[in-house]
This record gives sequence, structure tokens and C-alpha cells, in this order.
Amino acid sequence: MKQRGTVYHIYCDESRQTQDRFMLLGGLILLASDENAMAERFRHFRQQWKMFAELKWTKVSGQKLTEYQAFVDIFFDVFDAGSAHFHAVALDTHKMNHRKYNKGDAEIGFYKFYYQLLLRRFGDWYYDSKEEQRFIVYLDYRTTKYKLGALQTILNRGMQKEYKARAKPFVSIEPLESHHSEMIQLTDVIMGAIGFQKNGYHLRAEAKEAKKMLAAYIAARAGMPSLTEDTGREPQGFSLWDFRLRT
Repeated sequence: MKQRGTVYHIYCDESRQTQDRFMLLGGLILLASDENAMAERFRHFRQQWKMFAELKWTKVSGQKLTEYQAFVDIFFDVFDAGSAHFHAVALDTHKMNHRKYNKGDAEIGFYKFYYQLLLRRFGDWYYDSKEEQRFIVYLDYRTTKYKLGALQTILNRGMQKEYKARAKPFVSIEPLESHHSEMIQLTDVIMGAIGFQKNGYHLRAEAKEAKKMLAAYIAARAGMPSLTEDTGREPQGFSLWDFRLRT
């Protein structure tokens, strides 16, 4: 996917922020030049399956399992062709210490984790100082007092310090309402599946069978035995990073 002057779009979402042990942040990355082809596939999917409402992990049911499998197939078909990737980071909420490291503000910690994901899994793996790739990031909209421009600034500083970026690779970080973006909805479903397995819901007797099946389906299409294990530091198309928090 690395080419001189390449523009990437990154669509990010979060999962399991409050109620579970492991919080997840993740993002789908693809070439900006492939967006139109993906959009056409989304339009065809909605017409074929009559799925016109917003798609999200919380809506997965036995009645719509086939439709949700077809939805994630849109990503994995492009993934198999090497034109789109997915990366997530898992954070153990039992080990978070916002009082010590984030002035008691969980929102500061939240954006610090986004910084790590975007810098280490997207900036590091997709940027080459000789090729000067650029990134446009879309975060699922959330109410916050913090400006995304500040995250963009520190990301570019991090890229210059850590990876010798000559320019500012992160050219934009923008909020995006999920109901306006199939990419965010796709990210939500994949993130939901990772959070579902990472927090052990697939092992519970009361777990919805459709969610168990969809999570297993996503793991299989990603070429992984499950969505629970750290995949390591080497660049790959689908990764899960167990972040080690300071205590």
C-alpha cells in the first residue's frame, strides 16, 4: 500500500469504554483512491439486502446474521486484495490510573491512547519519510471539550521525532457521525466483535449465538484463530495490540 504521495483515509471507533474490563480503540485504513469503489459496494449491499438503517454491533441478531456477514465481507474482500487493513488496541481498564497520569481526567487518557494507536500502528507502519504518505483521520463523533486539532499537532510532532517525518503526515483529524458513514459503521461492527471476544462474552451461556458466530466469522476472515490475542509488533494487515499500561 506504500506509494509516493499516497493519501490514506483512516476511520476510527471505540468500544467497551465503560462497562467492561477491556476498552478497545481501532481503525480501518484504506487508500483514498479506493473510496469510490467501496462506496459503490456499500450501495449495492444496501439495495440487495434492504439494509437501509445504520449498521452496528449492538443490532446484530439471528435474523440479520447473513446480512452482517455480507457487510463485513465488503471490507475483507478489499483486505484480501491488500488494499485495506484494520488495527486495534486493547486497554485494561483495571490498570488505568487517570489520577496519576492524566490529571484525573479520563478524556485526556482517552486521547493519549488514540495517539498511541495512530502513531504506532498507522504512522509507523504506513509512513516512509522518502515517500511522504499523508493521513486523513475520521473519528466517530463524540461530545468532548478537547479539540482534535491538538491531537493532530502532537501526532505530527511524534512523527517528526520518532520517524523523521519531514512534513506533517496527519493532515486532518475530523469527527464524523456514524450514521453518515458506512466506513465508521463497518469499524463499529469489527470493533464490537473484538470487544465481544476480548471481554469473554463469547464464553458466556447467555451470549447471543448470532454475535458469537459473527465474531468467529470475522476472526476467520482475518486469518486469526480468535480476536483475543496480541498479534505482535511486526506490520500486518489485521492486528490487535495489548497495550501495557504504566501502573
